[in-house]
Amino acid sequence: MAVCEIWDVKGRLDHPIDYAENPEKTANPKYSKADLQAMGDVMKYATNSDKTEQQFFVTGVNCDPSTARDEMMIAKAQWNDQSEIVCYHGFQSFKAGEVTPEQAHEVGVKLAEKMWGDRFQVIVATHLNTECLHNHFVVNSVSYVDGKHYHDNKKNLRLLRKRSDELCREYSLSVIEHPSGRKKPYALYQAEKNGLPTRDTVARQAVDEAISKSFTLKDFDRQLSEMGYRINFDPNRKYWTIICKGWERPKRLYKLGEDYTNERILERIKENSYAVKFQSFSKEQPQVRVYRVRGSLKDAKKIGGLRGLYLHYCYRLGILPKKKQQNYARLHYLLKDDLMKMEAITDETRLLCRNHIDTAEQLLSYKGSLESEMQELTEQRKGLYSQSRKSVGEEKEAVKARLSEITERMKTLRKEVRLCEGIEARSDALKEKLTVIRADENEQQRKELMKHEHRRRSGRANRKDELGGI
Repeated sequence: MAVCEIWDVKGRLDHPIDYAENPEKTANPKYSKADLQAMGDVMKYATNSDKTEQQFFVTGVNCDPSTARDEMMIAKAQWNDQSEIVCYHGFQSFKAGEVTPEQAHEVGVKLAEKMWGDRFQVIVATHLNTECLHNHFVVNSVSYVDGKHYHDNKKNLRLLRKRSDELCREYSLSVIEHPSGRKKPYALYQAEKNGLPTRDTVARQAVDEAISKSFTLKDFDRQLSEMGYRINFDPNRKYWTIICKGWERPKRLYKLGEDYTNERILERIKENSYAVKFQSFSKEQPQVRVYRVRGSLKDAKKIGGLRGLYLHYCYRLGILPKKKQQNYARLHYLLKDDLMKMEAITDETRLLCRNHIDTAEQLLSYKGSLESEMQELTEQRKGLYSQSRKSVGEEKEAVKARLSEITERMKTLRKEVRLCEGIEARSDALKEKLTVIRADENEQQRKELMKHEHRRRSGRANRKDELGGI
């Protein structure tokens, strides 16, 4: 079962690579440093010795792996190519345990030869660092034969998958006979991979809770309404749908999984009618330890400003306290929108707390210090690149080591700057959301009080007085 995909690679200033190993190769006047960095970056990743078992599974098609980048740049210069796309990066992934590294690499090389071998230069690298062995392809965007470009379109992607399937059948490997259609969005895939709550997982949690408390469809509808969801049981529609406040369009319930089809939901609700639960009459009460502390919470200093805002928002999202089991289905709809951004919000909160930043002025000052340090390191790196070209032996190794340190430090600084920019963009939105949430909660409490008062008065109106009258 081989899965194939391919995408273009453009010059990226935010992902630089270290030029210290061979700085003379960046002097091509037709391509910027960013273009060369991008191509070098993707080749460095594809041929990573930690993933390919020290280059034993790296092959060049129409080029030598050790000089592939130079050969591709020569082809571009020969045909006066100035396209924004410098190369294409593809992969072919196999089912876990189905192929050996040798077989996977052999299939990858044959696929590259069938797909691009007559006109393009390609690097094929087999990665062994995951459970599913997979091939990476780095394809020059321009043909060394006629100077024409490779086009990453649906037709060529279908052809790539077709030829991959043909090779898989030839090697008696499994093939996906009926693809499931639309690909899962990358952000959703990453969130599920990292264990973050997504719109689908929260909807499942809400449906499961509603079913557990329901005996009829009416109960089910009411329970979901309390959690901010609406269900459409329209008999004229084949599939029931669910929508939460804030969603642009409804989602068919069966897409949440096998347990969420119309028939299965009805079965699960019906099972509740026959469910009998047994429990002991009295549970052993756990011992409660009492600790006495000096001082008073009245004297405790409250954290305000940006730190207080982010800490409170993390509490409302369920990020804090850490060991608290959060019921995401019961969250306000505005909070549900940020569940997939929990990692970014957590990183921004850590930055604010680590540096004791409470005001916008402090944030701008800290961001300015980061940018100043980046500027200084950039100047230092330019000098070290020049020194690296002139030095040899131990001196050259020392320069390379210093360049690596600067590169790592600049990665950290860039991440911090991005977090500062995220806080600038997000903080006002968080304030507005919390204001709306508090207003909605106050309104809900008011309605609950009115409902209880109405029930209390209704109960008193029908009660007999002490003299026996009504």
